[in-house]
Amino acid sequence: MDAKYINVLLIEDNLTDTALIREMLNEVQKPRFKLHNTRRLEDGLNYIEKNEADVLLLDLNLPDSFGFDTFLKAKERAPQIPIVILSAFDDEDVAINAVKGEAQDYLIKGKVDSSLLSRSMSYAIERKAIEGELIRHRDHLEELVQERTIELQEANKNLKKEIEERKMAEDEIKASLEEKNILLEEIHHRVENNLQTISNLMGLEYTQLNDKEPIEIYQESQNRVKAIALIHETLSRSEDFAIIDFGKYAHDLINHLFKSYAVDKNIDANIKMDGILLDIDTAVPCGLILNELVTNSIKHAFPSSYFEDRKLLKGRFTQPSNREFVNDQFTGQNDITGEINIFFTLDDGNFTLKVGDNGIGLPADIDFRYAETSGMQLVNALVRQLDGLIDLEKDNGCEFKIIFRESSV
Repeated sequence: MDAKYINVLLIEDNLTDTALIREMLNEVQKPRFKLHNTRRLEDGLNYIEKNEADVLLLDLNLPDSFGFDTFLKAKERAPQIPIVILSAFDDEDVAINAVKGEAQDYLIKGKVDSSLLSRSMSYAIERKAIEGELIRHRDHLEELVQERTIELQEANKNLKKEIEERKMAEDEIKASLEEKNILLEEIHHRVENNLQTISNLMGLEYTQLNDKEPIEIYQESQNRVKAIALIHETLSRSEDFAIIDFGKYAHDLINHLFKSYAVDKNIDANIKMDGILLDIDTAVPCGLILNELVTNSIKHAFPSSYFEDRKLLKGRFTQPSNREFVNDQFTGQNDITGEINIFFTLDDGNFTLKVGDNGIGLPADIDFRYAETSGMQLVNALVRQLDGLIDLEKDNGCEFKIIFRESSV
């Protein structure tokens, strides 16, 4: 990428549309864009092979290529470059197929201004860079698996030397090694699935661009990636490759969120979930649910007016004392304290996850099951993924209660 410019390759045969796009990009003060235009797909792909391009702005109907095949050809020839489709086709099916096919965005001509076009291309470049970093992590994991496999093979050779003396012991060791290989391969497969989950989360957040500041979107996406990354960090420290101590994970996640949002000392987190062990297929959706609900409490449950009103009320009845740390929570005895409560239990095969706070609560006219925010949409989708049920209690703040069955895996 040029230090001063973002190099944009526009493949568009309509001169009027080209001039309009050039004019919109010239209106943007930061970042600055340098536009190169070709009218045929083949000319554009040849240009990419010889020149630097940070993002490809692609029309689907060109003299030498038509429809969705245009995107497929561009993706095959230039997989390293983020592609933003700018088409006259206002077709929802085509747009869905394009995003599923790893297009970074699908914009409709006539419905785009300079600000939207600039944001779309900038975020396309950022997401492509993040995807590349995740792929590098995946490749590193593959190297670790290969190294581990070599070590296991060497151990197997040594055991074979003692085959006559330790026949039964060797059979048990082989079974153990095979099981570990299967678990490692399964972890690799799940990491790939989680890479796709991360991509989908970023796509979900991108739909909120008109309602949120980019820095807020970046922070929320970063915390969602961290929620998944902590799963694998916890897994890597576990003696059992398949099971996660979710209590330990929850403490790490909440600690990260409190630091990320610079939470005031007057807000405490109470965490109670001793002995909750989850497999990775259950831990990932539970971790993302916990991330979304705690983030919502941190951002919205405790405005400054919450503490001011309660200080006035408490000052009439209590005397100040010291703030103490007891077990898994802070107890503010001389301050007005907001509380975020997280309880996770297992009873007769049923998991119950409760996440709530004693803040200002949700407005009465909001139905969380049909919320327009990406966070609540994600929570509802993840509860369905767990085949679970979700309910909301609004007494003294709000508390989400999620129930699902224990996995048979």
